[in-house]
Amino acid sequence: MRVFVSGATGYIGGAIARHAVVYGVVYGGVRQRTELGAGIKPVITGDLSETRFGLPDVDVVIHAAGLGHKRGVDHATWQRQNVDAAVNLARAARLVGAKRFILISTAYVHGRIHDGVVSDDTAPTPMDDYAQSKLDAEAAVIQAFGPGVSIIRPTAVIGPGCPGNIQLLIKLLKRGMPLPFAALGNKRGFIPATDLAALALAVAQAENPPPVILAAHPETISTPALIRALAEGLGVPARLLPCPAALLSLGATITGRSAMWQSLSGNFETSPRAALALGWKPAESLVESLIATARYSNTTHKTP
Repeated sequence: MRVFVSGATGYIGGAIARHAVVYGVVYGGVRQRTELGAGIKPVITGDLSETRFGLPDVDVVIHAAGLGHKRGVDHATWQRQNVDAAVNLARAARLVGAKRFILISTAYVHGRIHDGVVSDDTAPTPMDDYAQSKLDAEAAVIQAFGPGVSIIRPTAVIGPGCPGNIQLLIKLLKRGMPLPFAALGNKRGFIPATDLAALALAVAQAENPPPVILAAHPETISTPALIRALAEGLGVPARLLPCPAALLSLGATITGRSAMWQSLSGNFETSPRAALALGWKPAESLVESLIATARYSNTTHKTP
């Protein structure tokens, strides 16, 4: 199997490219000349939102590049980096005769919080421009590539060196900060990067993969339990204090951190039925993955 993975220097794209080398020839898309891991051949594409690039002869294209969660990004930038880039790559993939195009989207096309259980066929309800751009990219890629598109919607991605709110919690735990989340009884879904990579390759190899696949660990976890797992990995106490959720929500609103608060406190329960039906399963429990995530930052690697 000949595979092209965009965003090969990124956290998700890098994990997928490294996982793919055992299945065949792997090309990693990069913006500029960069050495990638063993068995990954770099392909310089520049900015994918520009149209001046070509692809090698490949069977599968996995699009993992894109603009992630950032504050202060305007609508046009979201659209250019997440929609235009995906469409350009889909067209390039079609030109070289790729049989399958796998788009790494996001589960947060369903919102940062959700009242029910999110699964593969849950109707999208994006809550911000980032999620909307990912949803727009899904529709645009299907139109640009035609038959053979599979969309993977990962929940928050964890693992050694992962970006996002996990790193903030690790930093606060290292400092011994009391965290006012003991009273939360929420449930949230996560997926380790290595498990997401394995799922992407399972989709690539499947004869008739589903059009939409939710990427989430079969287990969910509450924020207090997540913090306790991170603390165990760090070898520090989890200083959890009870605090009324309404008061914390008000503080987050005042400080402009409502989105972060929702991601920490809200429910986002998941059921990855399509992924499990492909024969995919995670390598370890969610708690074990969180412990490993924290332990990595507590060894030779420092949390930024």
